[in-house]
Amino acid sequence: MELITLKIFNTEIEAEMLKIFLETNEIEAFVFGNVLANTYNLFNTTSGGVQLKVSENDFGKANQLMNEFYNTDN
Repeated sequence: MELITLKIFNTEIEAEMLKIFLETNEIEAFVFGNVLANTYNLFNTTSGGVQLKVSENDFGKANQLMNEFYNTDN
């Protein structure tokens, strides 16, 4: 299974929120990169952030669900 990055976040909590939403909609998602591990160097701009990855086969549906997640009128 090839994993591709759906979105890069500044915090792990943001990534986990979307991950839970995707998984409740039957999309397996994975979080990589722990920002907390880089807190000793707050000015490190080379950090890749926290990456949320999904299977290449699920990318289209995951992208659609992500757009729905951020465009809700709550």
